[in-house]
Amino acid sequence: MSRETANSGGALNDLSVLVVEDEAIVSLLVESMLMDLGCDDVRYASSVDEAFELLDERTPDTAVLDVNLSGETVYPVARRLDDAGVPFVFATGYGAGGLHEAWAGRPVLQKPFRCDELGRALATVLGAKSPTHVNR
Repeated sequence: MSRETANSGGALNDLSVLVVEDEAIVSLLVESMLMDLGCDDVRYASSVDEAFELLDERTPDTAVLDVNLSGETVYPVARRLDDAGVPFVFATGYGAGGLHEAWAGRPVLQKPFRCDELGRALATVLGAKSPTHVNR
């Protein structure tokens, strides 16, 4: 699928995205989905410390945060993004019920998710029209 076909809505064109995910294969899959959706710069971290290093370098437009990073929670990263006004979505195999109550009501992608679900979730937190014609 071409990038133009995947992202005909254009909501995610040229965005920078931080992916915080401890499973390398999942990070690569999410990166591929984001590129198909039109994102321009995808950086990923596998721990809170790595995420902070990337955030010290540059603030992304949005982020996808795995809740559980090898036993460590991603909430310190979420707090920092929230304080900076950066919209993000949580990704977890536990669904919305797996979030700490302080983060209840935040957008959650249930793992495993498809490209179209990722696109809709990010477009929602960015306040944009959802990308269309994504069939992954």
